[in-house]
Amino acid sequence: EISQILSSMPQFTNRRVIGGYASVSIIDREGQRIAVPALKEAVKDFMQDSHFRNINVFHSDVTCGRILPKWTNPETGEIFETKVDDKGWWVVVEIRDDIELADKVWTEIEKGNIRSFSIAGSSKEKKDVYEQGRPFQDVMKLEIYEATLCLPETEKIWTKKGLISIKDVIVGDLVFSHEGKWQKFCQLS
Repeated sequence: EISQILSSMPQFTNRRVIGGYASVSIIDREGQRIAVPALKEAVKDFMQDSHFRNINVFHSDVTCGRILPKWTNPETGEIFETKVDDKGWWVVVEIRDDIELADKVWTEIEKGNIRSFSIAGSSKEKKDVYEQGRPFQDVMKLEIYEATLCLPETEKIWTKKGLISIKDVIVGDLVFSHEGKWQKFCQLS
């Protein structure tokens, strides 16, 4: 079987591949929900050029891997696909093995310290909605700039305000980056 052949080849078995939802269609802390049809269109555009399907770390400009359209587990033959379903955008990500930072990121993934994804982008069209006693905006059209690995919401990070939970950081806050400098926080999905 092809899976037996692949599982014996190091270039296939030693790949660092993970998957998870980069964005889900829920109301976020900014009071927005990305409609699934809008997410499908934005993901289609984002995935169009393989040169720009990067996965970054902590919403920085540091690329530590790439988003794969699909991947076959060489040991089981199971196929995993990057796609938008009724919950959101599921990504299959391969972490680089040729730079030190990616090795550190992989170590943190294995330890369970990095275990979520996020996206950054721009809302191009929004609609005001009121459901279950709560006002919010449905994002009807967007442009995705990046997908990123990030910390769980319970993780605390240093900001100019002090040590706070990442879920309490807002766009524009200055956060202390992995590069040892203060950077403006862009967006958390």
